[in-house]
Amino acid sequence: MADVEMSDSGHSPAGGIHPSAVIADALRTPPNASTLGALSSIEPLDLPAGLQVDFLVALDRHASWLAALRLRAVAAVAGDEPTEEFIEDPFMVVDPVREEISTALRISNFAADKSISLARSLRSKLLATVEELAAGEITYAHAAALSEECERLSASEAAQVEQIVLLGAGSKTPGQLRRHARRVAARIAPLPLADQVEAEFAKREVRMFNDGGVMATIEAVLPAPDAIAVWNALTACGLADTHSHDARTLAHKRADALTTWAQRAAEDPCLPTHQGRRRLETQVVVDLPTLLGLADNPGELVGFGPIPASLARQLAADSKWRRLVTDPVTGHLLDFGRRTYSPPTALRDYIVARDRTCRFPGCSQPAFRTDLDHTVAFGEDASGGSTAAANLHCLCRRHHKLKTHHSWNVVADTGPSDRLTWTSPRGKRYVSHPPPQLDQTGHFDQPGNVDRPRQMSPPTEFGWTDLEGELRELLIST
Repeated sequence: MADVEMSDSGHSPAGGIHPSAVIADALRTPPNASTLGALSSIEPLDLPAGLQVDFLVALDRHASWLAALRLRAVAAVAGDEPTEEFIEDPFMVVDPVREEISTALRISNFAADKSISLARSLRSKLLATVEELAAGEITYAHAAALSEECERLSASEAAQVEQIVLLGAGSKTPGQLRRHARRVAARIAPLPLADQVEAEFAKREVRMFNDGGVMATIEAVLPAPDAIAVWNALTACGLADTHSHDARTLAHKRADALTTWAQRAAEDPCLPTHQGRRRLETQVVVDLPTLLGLADNPGELVGFGPIPASLARQLAADSKWRRLVTDPVTGHLLDFGRRTYSPPTALRDYIVARDRTCRFPGCSQPAFRTDLDHTVAFGEDASGGSTAAANLHCLCRRHHKLKTHHSWNVVADTGPSDRLTWTSPRGKRYVSHPPPQLDQTGHFDQPGNVDRPRQMSPPTEFGWTDLEGELRELLIST
């Protein structure tokens, strides 16, 4: 390697070897655990500017090596293919091993699906790709791009594409490699034009992303003619919605037109219902001191996240009120008010408001699109479960079927935490808690004589308390 030296910072470098020699060795030799350990002891801020770049590249090569090792582990858990009993899955759960991986790694189902697909592809038909990944010559993103473009190909066709595309792959970005692979795949295994168009159209979707502030991004992937039609219609509606002294830009008007479309569409009586409601609600959760302007704690826009107090008050000004009483320490829901609904409907509304999402670990499917599942199967005898808040939880259709038909077991905590403990078919345990209605950190620390809300026991009945009553209660208590 090199003679023993001291680093520029005066600290002894990894194993007494100068950092430049460690980095040079990491760039020259195949990635391995010993070299990664030596790299981990180097402080990058102490390196000269040029060597910092080399250090970054060396780490990236080892990240690829670790990614290859991780994919081998994913393949070991997932198997080469879904087991026979799930290939024609009568309950449409498809491949239940996905939940085993997503819950264990705390990643989304989408990310778990991608990892499983890539691991199986590398193991079955892209053998050279996994070797290049383990050698640090390409990244995980390169391997994923090549795998996705070869998904429709046979093993022999994929090997031909791989042989061509991997030449010089290390000098390409993942996007460049994907385009190259797509062109090569089209030459080796051309699709009929109709099938190619259908495959492209199958990629259409609409996604929403939280931007981390008070804004969100809705992204639509559409066939080009449809996208142009939507764009032109939004532009026309935006131009029509113009009045004197209108300071909005055309971009603002298009955005406002899209919102108006959605609000009008939601009024259609033919729309399907969710949890008994024909129109979905926009739910804002805000504590009473903030609502009254005595504090400025963040509110919660359900399905989005925290929003500033000023925006929460603005949204609350034109709303129908429903009481949510929460524990002042944990923020968990204790009571839910309704006015006229029958008990079954009130109980359903309470469960949906309490759980907010599917209660399978890591699932974020909104509660209004879920089933209400009896954790202990309902029965009239002593061994059966009751139709009560403690025995009812929100599960999306996939995870409801997974629990019922695919050996995932769940036990509910009978205490106030309402914790669910899930046990997978492999015997691993995962815990699910209902999310707090509001993040209690820092709440009620603003100036003003506002007492903490009284802690209440879980309700046995659901009664309505309107805003006037809450204000009167606050005035009495203060």
